[in-house]
Amino acid sequence: MKRLFVSVALLLVPALLLSAWDVDLSLAVPGGIVSVVSHEEDEIAGGAELRYQGRTLSASEAINTEGSYIILLPIPCDLSGSLIELYVRDAGDALTSLEIPIAVREFIHEEIPLSIAMSELRQSDDPRKIEESRRMWELLGRFDPAASLAEEVLILPVGEARKSSSYGDRRLFVYTDGGKSRSLHYGIDYAVPVGTSVAAAAGGRVVLAAERMLTGFSIVLEHGPGIFSIYYHLDALAVKEGEFVEQGDILGTSGMTGLATGPHLHWELRINRIPVDPLLFTARPFVSAGTASSLNVDTDP
Repeated sequence: MKRLFVSVALLLVPALLLSAWDVDLSLAVPGGIVSVVSHEEDEIAGGAELRYQGRTLSASEAINTEGSYIILLPIPCDLSGSLIELYVRDAGDALTSLEIPIAVREFIHEEIPLSIAMSELRQSDDPRKIEESRRMWELLGRFDPAASLAEEVLILPVGEARKSSSYGDRRLFVYTDGGKSRSLHYGIDYAVPVGTSVAAAAGGRVVLAAERMLTGFSIVLEHGPGIFSIYYHLDALAVKEGEFVEQGDILGTSGMTGLATGPHLHWELRINRIPVDPLLFTARPFVSAGTASSLNVDTDP
């Protein structure tokens, strides 16, 4: 006998379930996550994925924490007001499907005129820029099951500094030759003076500490399997690749290196490569103990 307990408006597509698992929809918003949780690894061994607008996001591995197995599926910022499908397949190849409504979220639209130097930098096909982009994409795609999971909520890397740009901003870059290009802003910009101390938002391992063409002096921290925070446009670096840092440790100082129209810190959070809103995780950790699920599915023998 199957028991379904639904606390939000969802359309459930009937499917065979072999055992109990939970779906946490508390952050099912643009820039948030859907979490699939099981207490038996093979229950979600087949993985989980989100399908939307002809695209598919999947997580083939689960994070093991205190006897629970959690798959984190990030929701991109361009899904405001969309309906997404969640598929969970267990080790016995049984498939469960849910349709999940994603809340409407308003984002800022801004136009950014670029100088000649900034225009050339953004439009350039420089091999170094292409290689740095490839390496970053490869790095953010890593899923190390042995990576230590940060259990704390995030802290702001420069405190309560003024935000100059927000997560998900819709940007229109205007080049000096009259050309234009559109872009989504995947992090948060804080308008701070050059030399401001930048702290680690959570504990983790430094997996990148280098100067890049577009982002200047840059740092990437790994906070768990597939979870990374990013700090761009720094003026100086205080850590090296391979080091482990605690929450609040100083990573370096802010600046305006790379493609920057003024001094600021760009702070970003990626889960399974997808940029999510870091502010959502200043109120709750990546994985909540005793997940407060919006949908519980259980099966009696």
